[in-house]
Amino acid sequence: MRNAATISKSTWRKFSSSFFDFSGNVDRILLLVGVSLSLFGLVMVYSSSYIFSQEKYGDGLFYFNRHLLFLCVGFSATFFFRFLSIKRLHQFSHIFFIATLFLMALALVPGVQQKAGGASRWINILGFSLQPIEFAKVAFVLMISRMLTSEKFQKDDLVKGFLVFFIPTGLLIGLCLAQPDFGSAALVIAVATMLLYMGRVRLKFLLGAAAAIVPVMGLLMVLAPYRRARLLTFLDPWADPQGSGFQIIQSFIAFYRGGLFGVGLGNSKAKVFYLPEAHNDFILSVIGEELGWIGIALLVMSFLFLLFRGIRISAKAKEPYTALVVAGLTLLIGMEVFWNAFVVLGLFPTKGMNMPFISSGGTSILCALMILGILLNASSRIRESN
Repeated sequence: MRNAATISKSTWRKFSSSFFDFSGNVDRILLLVGVSLSLFGLVMVYSSSYIFSQEKYGDGLFYFNRHLLFLCVGFSATFFFRFLSIKRLHQFSHIFFIATLFLMALALVPGVQQKAGGASRWINILGFSLQPIEFAKVAFVLMISRMLTSEKFQKDDLVKGFLVFFIPTGLLIGLCLAQPDFGSAALVIAVATMLLYMGRVRLKFLLGAAAAIVPVMGLLMVLAPYRRARLLTFLDPWADPQGSGFQIIQSFIAFYRGGLFGVGLGNSKAKVFYLPEAHNDFILSVIGEELGWIGIALLVMSFLFLLFRGIRISAKAKEPYTALVVAGLTLLIGMEVFWNAFVVLGLFPTKGMNMPFISSGGTSILCALMILGILLNASSRIRESN
């Protein structure tokens, strides 16, 4: 029995050491910022959703409890990816990406898909709605980073060094547009462009692709009636203040009421059935009303510090794959944050995109904390080598 137990422990140690790396010290400052943003998001989800969920479900804590559950699962993901070997992350990146494409395809299958606002972007698993594109964006960064650091990659070759990236990128964009999710497709293109640029793909290839893609994206925006309506609303929301312009106008009013110091936590009027999606896409408007521009400024500084930390980790990483992954995931978080902020401020056309760490949305918070774990992992490797 003792020999069997000894063999079992030895086997487990070999298995765990091949998949996990428990060395290195945790980046406490980065962890503190991530945890603080997550807990602040939990507070704001409670504040912005209580009355709405009370009326809709008869339980004022419905969205709060759901967000708290995903937060706990998300911190488990942070712990897992903090210790997962970077080599294994590299090894299984293509499998992860293929799996997320499969989940996105399931969102188009009747009976599995869950529609909202005419879009099929969600799937139902055990009573919970998951948005596969959130996982797909993370997997896409891991996959493209692996391709860019592969020995087969030839940055000066049009086919092997550039066009080959159109296969995973095109598949992901195609599934986004089929749902339809034009904003996520645009975000994927932006992230891919930045990763290819950092991977030192020739600039003329990128410019040539941009010359072909930008007009196509412009046509897709203009030809689709609902996208054209969003564009017109962005240009003049006051043309239809009780219809298509209602949401963004209510967002403006919320920021105006908040002023510099805000009306106080919990005292927002916009969330009381004036501002649709107050706990999701437009949660920043509630923050602006309740905590004012001072609160917005502190939140923006927290995100800027997180982005600065990610860029710093990427710059110090010795392995090209780690450097690209960290840079790509940092850019992904940064683009989502500022895209969401620009939408609620009326600087971008309306698009359903959550604020990472803050908005209500299980898949969003789960993926944000997954990214936090990968950043902590890369940071610990750097701290260990210094």
